[in-house]
Amino acid sequence: TLALVAAQADVRTADAQVRVARSLRVPDLTVSAFARRLAATNDTAAVVGLSIPLPFFNNGSAFVAQSQAEQTQAQALRSLAIVDTRQQIASAQTEVANAAATARAAGGPGLAAAQEAARIARIGWTQGKFDQIALLDAERTLSQTRQTYVDALAAYHDAQARLDRLTTPAPTISGDER
Repeated sequence: TLALVAAQADVRTADAQVRVARSLRVPDLTVSAFARRLAATNDTAAVVGLSIPLPFFNNGSAFVAQSQAEQTQAQALRSLAIVDTRQQIASAQTEVANAAATARAAGGPGLAAAQEAARIARIGWTQGKFDQIALLDAERTLSQTRQTYVDALAAYHDAQARLDRLTTPAPTISGDER
C-alpha cells in the first residue's frame, strides 16, 4: 500500500541520515595554498596551510545517536504499517466474504419467492380474487426484497474495491528502485 511504501522510504531516509552522521565524525583535513605579497620587501611569497580539526569537545556521537534513534523509529513505524496493512486486508477479506454471502442470500430464493408472490397477487387481483391491499403488500415486499439485494450487491462491490485498493501494489517511479 502507499502507507507501506512511504514507511519504507522513511527507513531509507533514516539509513542515509545515519551514514551522513557517521561520515561527519571524520575530521575534514583542509589544505590551502595561496600567494602573499610582503609589503616590507615587496616580494611575493607562497604560503601553504594545513588545518586538522581535533574533536575534543564534539566528536559527533550525539548526532550519530540521534540519527540511529530516528532510524529505529522509522523501522518501528514501518513494522506498524505492515501489521496495520495486514489487519486491514484481513478485515476487507472478511467483509467481501460476508457481503457475498448476504448478496447470495438476498438474491436467491427470497427474491424469487417475492417475485412469484407478486405475480400471483397481480393475477389474483385482475381476476378479482384478491383485494388491492394484498396486491400492494406483495408489491411492497418485492420492492423491499429487491432493495435489500441491491444494497447487498453495493456492499459487496464496495468491500471488493477496498480489498483491491489494499492489495494492489503501489506504483513505482523509474529510477527509484535500488
